[in-house]
Amino acid sequence: MIGAVAALAELLALVLTLLGAGWWWLVALLVHVAAAWTAGPALAGPRRDERLLVVALVLALPGLGLVGLTAIRLWQRRAPPAGIYAGAHSEMAGLPGPGQTPEPVDRVFEWLQAQVSVQPVADLIRAADPRTQRWGVGLLAKRGDGPAVELLREALQSPDRDTQIAASGALQRVEERLAHRITRAQEQRRLDPETPERAMAMGDACLAYQESGLLDAAMGRYWLGEAESAYRAARAGRPEWAAPTRALARVLLALDRIDEAEGLAVEARAAAPSTEVDLLLSEILFRQRRWPELQALSRDALAAGRADELLRWWAGEPA
Repeated sequence: MIGAVAALAELLALVLTLLGAGWWWLVALLVHVAAAWTAGPALAGPRRDERLLVVALVLALPGLGLVGLTAIRLWQRRAPPAGIYAGAHSEMAGLPGPGQTPEPVDRVFEWLQAQVSVQPVADLIRAADPRTQRWGVGLLAKRGDGPAVELLREALQSPDRDTQIAASGALQRVEERLAHRITRAQEQRRLDPETPERAMAMGDACLAYQESGLLDAAMGRYWLGEAESAYRAARAGRPEWAAPTRALARVLLALDRIDEAEGLAVEARAAAPSTEVDLLLSEILFRQRRWPELQALSRDALAAGRADELLRWWAGEPA
């Protein structure tokens, strides 16, 4: 009986030790001393089973506990986290890296958004495991473009309640980030309204908001109008700059002003040929069903080394 009481006291000491630092350590030490003092009479008792219980639990348990705690601490140091956005790591997902400001990190994610297909993340969203779905939601929140928003809305229909909450929060963060980008561009443009780069940044912010798919038709056309005004101002400030011409063509195409968009796209392609402007012009030709010109454009782009899967398709060449 005395050995059992000592063993229970030692187990309580171990539980208190595992609870963490602070005054728990002092309480655990006092309980351990009480357990050792209680075990003294049991060691001198006539029953072998009681002596075995005291030696195995009361005397050996502190050593085994220290070995276990050491192993846990070593594993926490060496093992990677279970998921980039799991648990406490989700709070760190939006922070910049060491020595970096938020602006370069934003540009990195914009570059990743342009380079990486959304399809692998779509597979995560449609997975059966809720943790995998929530991981996909975290990745989509960083993209914030139209395909990402569409998948986040799909995640709202998940049977897992936590996934629904994560998707709803991600959509809110995406809209807040896009709105903040417009506000920041407006503030910078007010400081230097004549700079073409400021106008270009304003147009990019408005276009990104419209292309996110978060807006209804009326608000989408409003921000397209704001983007058009900003891009026209950038073109007026630097007529030789091809970027605002190409961007303005995208806006006019979204506004169904196809003839104006085509003229600007041809101008941008002549000034600075690129795969982006090739794809823009191919979309214009596709809408107008000008198949021979579309094929000729695609073959010309491939011959110039601007390879793209869609252009290969229109050119009639194998991928």
